[in-house]
Formats: sequence, structure tokens, C-alpha cells
Amino acid sequence: MRRRRVDLAVLGSGPAGQKGAIQAAKLGKKVVVIDAVGHLGGACLNQGTIPSKALREAILDLTGFRNRSYYGSTGETSDISINDLNFRLHKVIEDQNGLIARQFSKNDIECVNGFGRFINHDCIEVVDHEGEVIETMCADRFLVATGSRPRNPDGVPFDARVVLDSNSILKLDYLPESMLVLGGGIIGCEYGTMFSGLGTQVTMVDRADRLLPLLDTGIARLFGEYIKQMGVELQMEQTVREIRHGDDGLAEVEMESGEVLRAQCLFYALGRTANVETLQLEQAGVSQDERGYINVNPLFQSSNPRVYAAGDVIGQVSLASTAMEEGRLAVRNAFALKTHQFPEFFPYGIYTIPEVSGVGPTEEELKEQGVNFQVGLAYYYELGRGPIAGDTTGMFKLIFHAETLEVLAVHIIGSNATELVHIGQLAIDFHARVHYFINQVFNYPTFAEGYRIAALNGLNKLDDRRKVSELS
Repeated sequence: MRRRRVDLAVLGSGPAGQKGAIQAAKLGKKVVVIDAVGHLGGACLNQGTIPSKALREAILDLTGFRNRSYYGSTGETSDISINDLNFRLHKVIEDQNGLIARQFSKNDIECVNGFGRFINHDCIEVVDHEGEVIETMCADRFLVATGSRPRNPDGVPFDARVVLDSNSILKLDYLPESMLVLGGGIIGCEYGTMFSGLGTQVTMVDRADRLLPLLDTGIARLFGEYIKQMGVELQMEQTVREIRHGDDGLAEVEMESGEVLRAQCLFYALGRTANVETLQLEQAGVSQDERGYINVNPLFQSSNPRVYAAGDVIGQVSLASTAMEEGRLAVRNAFALKTHQFPEFFPYGIYTIPEVSGVGPTEEELKEQGVNFQVGLAYYYELGRGPIAGDTTGMFKLIFHAETLEVLAVHIIGSNATELVHIGQLAIDFHARVHYFINQVFNYPTFAEGYRIAALNGLNKLDDRRKVSELS
């Protein structure tokens, strides 16, 4: 049996593992990535972020959804097959998988297909899919980036056809006429609105009083109104008693109220679980919290100084974008390089229909902090680009300090929101004042022009003397 020592052993090849491995290779370290999936990219590429976004784009293109405000439902969803949707999805995954392989090869990063499990504080065993130990690997440093998987609680009869999670929904071989979505978070809302765009009758169920509770209230309200107009039925503040298969093969959800909801399939989107069970973390002295996530300090270092962790396994923000930066910073910290702290504010992107994105605190958070702020709004129908693109329902929400006029936050709903947010991110990072947007010349017609209109709207709400001084 092979035994060797490397500088960095990375467990997992998702966003955190990729960027951490490449960062270490750039430092001249000997890096080995142990990946259990068999395809590079982890859940992000193979079952999560990338395929779901590819599916969304395929739906928008094939259904003509973007043109419905002008031409109505020109796309015949009955003519769209699951093969039409899967073609784009699989092509994107294949291309991205090849890209990661080329990046690893270019940086002399070795990949081993198997499972890593700790046997002591500085060594792991690599086990193949038959359970055979194929090598022992010791390392100066470890990066645990094994990601997460959909939570599948006991009592939910998952069967990958009628009762689905976020892995099996991507393997459907039919387009459902109706769907129950349990969970009003990001994953539930993304898939719920996608299938609604396909013509599926979607009912969303959640115990909260609104969807996407992380959002600014105004943006969340607008989102809820929009998807109801799409035909999505919302069952909020509901508690589920039982999930079962009906006698006729349909999915059934019985509420505490006694009401029973039925649909051709059910999508369970209530949380994810860290992939840590097979790691034998106790052998390495790595502590975990009560939910199984790895405890780390601000350097992403675990209770074992040799072991660092990043991404979904640390149970913080479950975004591919943040996982990438966590992995990179963890490796820089592991090898004692000067680095910056993880940014206080970073954007989130929600690929629902419509897109939602933001950076910085919400209006509610600023009120709780006692910050004196002002809000400027710009609606897509006010922009030349909005009517041209067929999106007149989107909105910018620009929040700035009412005294210093420093930009504090940006929240956007509508087309290209996940791209547009980065303009606001730069303004926040550089402590720009709101008049920065007023004094810029934006291409016309563009959605980005909304920043200028929102800034003017906000300044117009200040007292008259402030308006004169800031707008002159």
C-alpha cells in the first residue's frame, strides 16, 4: 500500500476545494485533491449551482418567458421535453468539468478518486468506492471542503420520482403538471419559479410568514407579488404533519390544520447536511458543533492547527462564491501568508424568476442598529432598458446614510440583478457617497442607469437645503 507525504491534502473538489488547491499550487506547494464524487466540481457543478442555473436559462429560452410581457405565452411549454432541458444542462456540466481538470493539470495538482478519512492528527487513509484502503497520505496541512447534501429526514418517503430533493429533481425523466414545494428558502424558490415558468402548477408551503426571509422586506414583498402573478400558490405559516404517497401515485402533504395538498410530485427543500460522517474527524481532534458542522476560527482553522475547513462544512453562508474565497483565504492562512480578512459585506445572488440580489444590510437591520438612513428607489419601467427587455417589474433599492451620504446597501429584483449588484458592491467597499452615481455617465439604455435614478430619488427625499447642496 502506498504511503506518502504532501504539503496540502484537499478533501473535496467543490468551489472551496478548487480555489484552495489552486492557491496552494501557486505558492509552489505539492497539492493532492481527494474527491469522492468521481467528477470534479463537487455538488456545486454536478448537482447544485451550475446545473440549476443552466436549467433556468434553458427554461427562459425555450419557453420565451422573457418576451411574455409583450407577446404573451408564445412558447408552447407542451412541446418542451425533459431532453430539451437536459441537453443544455449536461453540456454545461461537461464543459465546466473539463475546465477544472485543465486548471488542475496546469497547476500540477494531482487528483485521487476516493474518500479521505483521518487516522490521526496529520494523516488520512484514502478509500476507494469498494471500501479498500488504497493509500495513506500525511500532510503538513489539510483543507476539508467536502460540501453538503440535501437533508433527507426519516419519515419523508423519498423515491427520486414523486418525492424529490435537490439532487433527484435534476434527474427527472418527465415534466410534472403539478408540484408541491416544501421550503420557502433559496433552493425552494429557485426550483419553484423555474417549474412554474414551464407551466407546472406550483404550490409553495412554508411555516414562515414570507418567502426568502433573508431578503429586505420590500424586495421580498415584491417577489411574492410577482410569483403569485406567475400562478404560484403560496401556503404560508403552515406546519406539515405528514408527507406520503397517495393511493393514486400522487404526492400528498397533510397539514396540522387537517388540509391535504396533492400534486404529481413533491420537492423537499428544507435544509442541507454537511458531508462529514465518513471523515473520522474525532481521530484528528477536529471539533464540530451540535449540527455536525466543523468549528473554525476567523482564519478557517479548526481545533486541530493542521486542519482548515471551508465551504458548506463550516455551516456559515452556503454560497459557492463565498466558499471560493473561504478556500483561498484558508490556504493562505494555513501557510502563514499575509492576507485580508473575509469581507464584511458580500453579495448574494438568488436565481429565481425574477432574479434577486443584494449587498449590505437590509432596511430592517439598519433600523435595529439605529442608523439614520435614506432610501432611493428606481423601477425598471423608468429605465429605457426595462421596456425594451420586456421587464417593467424590477426595482433598485439604494440605501445610504442620511448624514454622510455614504452608500450602505443595494438590493435589486429583476433582470440581471446578480450582475448589477457588483456596481453597488464597489461603491460600498470604497465608501462612496451617493452622489457618485449621479455624477457618472451610464450607457443608455441600460439597467445600470437605475443606480443614478435611485440616487436622485433618495436625495430628493432629504430636506430642501441638502437637496440644493448635493444636486448642484
